[in-house]
Amino acid sequence: MLRKILSTPHLITAVVILFFLSACSALRPVDNSIPTPRKPRSSTSRNTSSKTASTLRTSIIQTARKYQGSKYKYGGTTPKGFDCSGFTSYVLIKNEVDLARNSGAQAKQGKKIRTVAAQPGDLIFFGSRGKVSHVAIVTQNDASGLKVIHSTSSKGVIEQNITHSDYWQSRLLFARRILD
Repeated sequence: MLRKILSTPHLITAVVILFFLSACSALRPVDNSIPTPRKPRSSTSRNTSSKTASTLRTSIIQTARKYQGSKYKYGGTTPKGFDCSGFTSYVLIKNEVDLARNSGAQAKQGKKIRTVAAQPGDLIFFGSRGKVSHVAIVTQNDASGLKVIHSTSSKGVIEQNITHSDYWQSRLLFARRILD
């Protein structure tokens, strides 16, 4: 007789209903209040309006040059050792510009621009087959060439003209304007 009761569809239905009712008691009450909208985070979400764009660009380059000679360190984000994206994020954050930590995420911030239009303070990305593997800060882009400052695994933080470098030119992907 017990077997017949336990196998009935009514008992199974009752157990399922009991399960759902007991699970509901563990839920938190619903908060129907309207959340305060958050301001979307941008690459310049901190207040940089006090600096003009050219002043900010100059400040970024001056900050970056202070760290020339710093050693390369994989995953490094401080003057004790930088990797490429650790260096760019450190320099921009020092200038109150929010920038993601890794080069792949940095490559999605700001506005994509043509390399010939890159200005000091813009970022240049390198890689192969469209995949970003390195980032640098533009320091100069004129008739004398495209100069960048970056943390290289072989020499640490250096500034160099990459215009005639077969190595860097073959890996050049695109530039991004991070500053408004």
